[in-house]
Amino acid sequence: MNIWLCPVKPKNWRTAKTNKLFGVPKRGLKIFRQVQTDDLLVFHVLKPAGGIVSICRVTSEIFEDHQDIWGKDRYPFRVRIELQEFIRDEDKPIPLSHLFGKTDNEITIEPYLRHVGITKISQEQFKKLKELFKQDT
Repeated sequence: MNIWLCPVKPKNWRTAKTNKLFGVPKRGLKIFRQVQTDDLLVFHVLKPAGGIVSICRVTSEIFEDHQDIWGKDRYPFRVRIELQEFIRDEDKPIPLSHLFGKTDNEITIEPYLRHVGITKISQEQFKKLKELFKQDT
């Protein structure tokens, strides 16, 4: 099982959560093809939320669908997702810097994620993330 960090805009997160789908554009297909059923997707909502809000399980193989749920036929390569017990409101996200052992938000990572569709995180980072979800912040 792989764990994938998925930076998304707030509107796209809400669409993914409502439709239980995650998708990427054609340019992101090369890495997206590595995603398999039962992998985990860690959703990092970009500003204004600016943090991790959910961990979801992939429940399907990748498929192509042009149903216009994101607008203008965006993100046609998709997987179905299932929300897990790890979910937060957008107004109380886990800062991404916490995955790197920084708890005072002293490092800025978000600008580097703006054009990243999906990237792996380590098992160690995932373990840390699960602990952070269990904490009441």
